[in-house]
Amino acid sequence: MREEIRTALVQYTDEKYKEFSAGLIPEARPLIGVRLPQLRQFAKRIVNDQEDKLRWQKEIARYDGEYEDIYFEETMLRGMLIGYGTAKKNCPCEEGLSYLKSFIPYIDNWSVCDSFCNSFTFANRYRDEVWEFLQPYLYSDREYEVRVALILLLCQYLKYDIDNRKIARNRKVGMEDMTYSFPNQELSVCTRAQYPYLDRILATLNRAFHQGYYAQMAAAWLMAETFICFPYESVRMLTCDCQMDPWTYNKALQKIRESLNPDPSVKEYMKSLKKG
Repeated sequence: MREEIRTALVQYTDEKYKEFSAGLIPEARPLIGVRLPQLRQFAKRIVNDQEDKLRWQKEIARYDGEYEDIYFEETMLRGMLIGYGTAKKNCPCEEGLSYLKSFIPYIDNWSVCDSFCNSFTFANRYRDEVWEFLQPYLYSDREYEVRVALILLLCQYLKYDIDNRKIARNRKVGMEDMTYSFPNQELSVCTRAQYPYLDRILATLNRAFHQGYYAQMAAAWLMAETFICFPYESVRMLTCDCQMDPWTYNKALQKIRESLNPDPSVKEYMKSLKKG
């Protein structure tokens, strides 16, 4: 990142926040100590610069030599610039995918990964193209390549219907929502048609994850969120010869039980499915 940007970021240093964050992201680059809302505001100012509308593209293009990132916040800012910049409707598909491809190798901690995925709404406009682009990353042997792909499915695919409308999570999940019955079967047919990526997400999750802790945690989180949104379809996968590795499978069940949405009876049932 340019020295000009680095100097501007230092002005937002919060030493207490820096110390707190360092303990949560031990694998990250050195921290300046800038809170995320301030980083987001800074990124939006760059993207919305009326005097230089291409400024955000110029900033993220600087990856070499003296412009290599030194601090965690610089990499986080790059991700936000890509997220907000590609959200503009005049960003072509190939261009947006090239930014995504160039940024993924710089994602080396869960915080940058999750923040970037949440902001990368470009996927909402080019859903099929981004899905195809993510396939090698979903099945990569690199921990953070798998994580970024899974978290993008969580943030930009799971809760969107065929018309690209976002749905809310179920506020309550009871045993009746999971029970194998004719009404639930009929409803599930409609659900699968209305949410065309649901089956593909479940198929992606139905395998072992051995790429590392943060990939496994992402898979468990995505599985738990899929269950809260689509309990009937999810429980079929979890109980019918599920291929998830035991650690990730059990962590997904734990995350479901930790949620406030399932009834106590559902939580007990999830506990009964634990392996080992």
